[in-house]
Parts: sequence; structure tokens; C-alpha cells
Amino acid sequence: MITDQDKKKLKSKISRYKSALNKEKKIHGFINDGAGKRYILFSLYFLLDDLKKSKKYFEWYKAEFDDDSGEPVQKLCWAVSLFRMKHMDEGKYMLADLMLSNLYIIPKVLGLDIKKYDIWHSSSDEFIDYFDYIPNEVLESLSEKDKNWIEESYDSFVFKRIRQRYIEIYHNLLTIKDSEERGQILEESYSLLDQLK
Repeated sequence: MITDQDKKKLKSKISRYKSALNKEKKIHGFINDGAGKRYILFSLYFLLDDLKKSKKYFEWYKAEFDDDSGEPVQKLCWAVSLFRMKHMDEGKYMLADLMLSNLYIIPKVLGLDIKKYDIWHSSSDEFIDYFDYIPNEVLESLSEKDKNWIEESYDSFVFKRIRQRYIEIYHNLLTIKDSEERGQILEESYSLLDQLK
């Protein structure tokens, strides 16, 4: 349970992070953000559970980082916040994006038994132990309603189909060496989320 004191600390941290990002843009004309404050802010807004301010931040983030691939904790907070805002289609899309960015997070959130997939990982964000980077406060802030929605989406036909094809593609990438063939199969993996549009 977030106390008033906790909320005050969260608001203060949000203010500091946003000021630092805005200062960087003012000085350099762009935001580099090597420390990942833009991602941490998703967690902070999620913990604050102020959907109006979260929505405003999401819009700012999309405008500032329109080609950013993001990271799993950010996507978890973003997806559940969109669900809470009743933006169901956007929420499911972001949840599927989370699922493909790390195949292990959703099963772990739901308390399911998981196995390590025999697939090629393109970044450390995709490894099974990335779950350990999710702040406990974020996990504790997931309500039963949130988890039920995550489970229902995860078990849906379209999520299963997307997930299965993604696993097949990235398993094949373990042995495909030809750069043109790799490029073609990766291109297919990038378009899997289009099934939700």
C-alpha cells in the first residue's frame, strides 16, 4: 500500500527526473538519457497510479522518443496503465510487445512454471533473469484485476499464435548464418505485432 509519504517521494523523484531530461534537451537540443530515466519514469507513474499524469507522460515520451524500442519493465507498467485507463486495444498491443521483448516476464508475473527457451536472444533484456530487475513495488502494485487481464490476454488465441511464431523464428536464428536469410526472418518477427492492429 502506497502511503501519502510514499506518494510525496514519488512525485519528488518524478519532478527531478523530468527536470533532468528537459535540461538535457535544452542544453543539447536532444535527450540522450544514458541512465534510462525515461524508462524509470514509467515505473514511478505506475506506482503513483495517477492515470491522468501517466497519460500525459506517455504522450510526451512518444513525441520525444518516437523510434525508441523501450525495455520490459517500462512496457509492463505502460500496458497495465493503459488497461486501467480502459484503452484496451493499446493495452493489449503493449502487453504483446512486452511478451515479445521478454518471453519470461508475463509467466513469472502470473506465477506459472516456465522453461528456458532454446532461442537466440538479441539483447540482455530478453534473458530469463531479467525478471529480477523489476522493482518489487511494481509487482506488488499489480491488482488481481490487472493479473486477470494479463492472463486472459496471454492465453488468448492471437497471443499464443504470435508467441509460438516468435519462438520458432528465434529458435531458427540459432543456426541461420546467411545474413540475407536472417534479415528476412527477422523482418517477419518485427511484423508479428501487426496481428493485433
